[in-house]
Amino acid sequence: MKTLVRSCILMVAMFMAAGLAWALTPRTLLVDGQVPIDLAAMVPQAFGDWKELPTASAAVVDPGQQQLISEIYSQTLSRVYVNSQNYVVMLSIAYGRDQRDGFQLHQPEACYPAQGFTVLERRPRPIKLDGHDVTAVQMNTQGPRVEPLTYWTMVGQRNYQGGLAKKIAEMHYGLNGTIPDGMLVRISSVDPKTESAYAIQARFAADMTAALPDAVRARFVGARQP
Repeated sequence: MKTLVRSCILMVAMFMAAGLAWALTPRTLLVDGQVPIDLAAMVPQAFGDWKELPTASAAVVDPGQQQLISEIYSQTLSRVYVNSQNYVVMLSIAYGRDQRDGFQLHQPEACYPAQGFTVLERRPRPIKLDGHDVTAVQMNTQGPRVEPLTYWTMVGQRNYQGGLAKKIAEMHYGLNGTIPDGMLVRISSVDPKTESAYAIQARFAADMTAALPDAVRARFVGARQP
């Protein structure tokens, strides 16, 4: 009799655990209730002192192999911009509607070495965008050319840097039953003067952010803190 009771209790506990796991599993995409992202339309071709060089986009290092791009990313945008001083900046944005584990954005730390570059330096640095600090990464690479870059990553409207911070951001949305989208914004230039390159990239990022539509700016750089 005691064995039967114990078995029944265990069975009930298992069903309760399964039900709880089902209830806590996010099922709704965060983007379903938001303005759809259209990178090509939302990122202006000219802003501040910058304008696009349409025929130069082939110089941008892809965020991964083409097959992986189509599987992981909902959209990508690659453009080359030049300013009045003829300084050239390469912009690459990767966007994914679903940031569960199987669909995560590929970081430049993996993409650049895969295309023959060596990472010479990597350091987290905050940059001021839309009136608040965004945690970015400055990374210097060398391959066929010296290419310093600045990038930052988003989960929903939460900026993060590192795997643990990403998991915390995902949990924030998951506890509300939503699956967040994600974005990686990368700005690079061919420039052996890395410190000045980082400074120019930060100014480019600020100019671009200011030119984004108000309705979606927080999804590119995070929401301002009250």
